[in-house]
Amino acid sequence: MSSARQGPGTASTPRRIEKRAKTMSKRIVLTGGPGGGKTTLIRELAEDPTWRGRFLALPEAIFVAGRVGISTREQRFQRLMVETQRALEDALTRTLERDDPRIVLCHRGTLDPLAYWLDRGWPADAFFAFTKTDRAEHYRRYAAVIHLVTAADGAETYYRRWPETHRPESVEQAVRLDQLLREVWGDNPNYYRLDNTGRDWAAKSREARRLLASVIKGRELGT
Repeated sequence: MSSARQGPGTASTPRRIEKRAKTMSKRIVLTGGPGGGKTTLIRELAEDPTWRGRFLALPEAIFVAGRVGISTREQRFQRLMVETQRALEDALTRTLERDDPRIVLCHRGTLDPLAYWLDRGWPADAFFAFTKTDRAEHYRRYAAVIHLVTAADGAETYYRRWPETHRPESVEQAVRLDQLLREVWGDNPNYYRLDNTGRDWAAKSREARRLLASVIKGRELGT
């Protein structure tokens, strides 16, 4: 079974995660291409008595932004996604008391739209100029970024798309988006990648929980 991967591909350990996570935000991003297990992991955590009450989960911003009427083919749609994601995160942060111990699991982060921007062939510099942000600003928002690699990469048998599920991306499209998300987030020192090599979903889920528990412990040590 392969281990979680951090940064450019070195194995991560709970101790390193705890050290890196100190003094960081309580927000944790779950990212990855379509069909990586983000929704499933959040659902499983909510149903697990050992995790219930330890976290809050923000839904995907697409469920708000996608209903506004701006075409996903427009650059301004990705700016809307950034603003919507940031607004949801900030609203929840302002709602919580400072001593609230729960972490916030974000179903994608404010930098995920850059991957979709790049997928359309637009340059990264134009994204940051258009959204009036910079990469470091996005990185600072989160205690950690956990990348759940799409099942289309390494577990193709389990990848599902329309009409079986809501996602329209082909296997090739899902893999490309996943690679772009790695490019987008990979320089974050608190980035951890969980691929599908030698893992079934149960093993991938267990590793994700281990990473989450380590980040939480690191935050507690840092307070």
